[in-house]
Amino acid sequence: MKKIIFILLVVVASLSAQMLNIDDFSSEVFSKVTKKPVTINLKMMVEGRYVEDESYKIIDALNIVIGSFYLEDLLTSQGKIKLKKTLKSFTANKYSIDIDNIYIQKLQSQPNTQEIIDALKKEGMCVK
Repeated sequence: MKKIIFILLVVVASLSAQMLNIDDFSSEVFSKVTKKPVTINLKMMVEGRYVEDESYKIIDALNIVIGSFYLEDLLTSQGKIKLKKTLKSFTANKYSIDIDNIYIQKLQSQPNTQEIIDALKKEGMCVK
């Protein structure tokens, strides 16, 4: 009987999980190579209890946590895993939000204007 009640509680808890879609998140992080800030674009899904209701806290935590990473670290698999773990831990400690899973759908750097101009000059498509 205890097993049945436990299983029912687990099923009910899993049904109460919410999904938060963060579609157009952008932030600036520093690059180790250029020593300048670079804009990144991120699309992710956050799964957990009450994540939709607490979305503003999760976005705040994401802004804080992502600023502690370098661009080159974020673009590696280990960096993405560390970002997920750090975000889960920070939201749990700071806001008491329990995140079950984080799914990164897109994480890319956006070239700045000077990089685009330099690339065009290199190809001979831009005159000084």
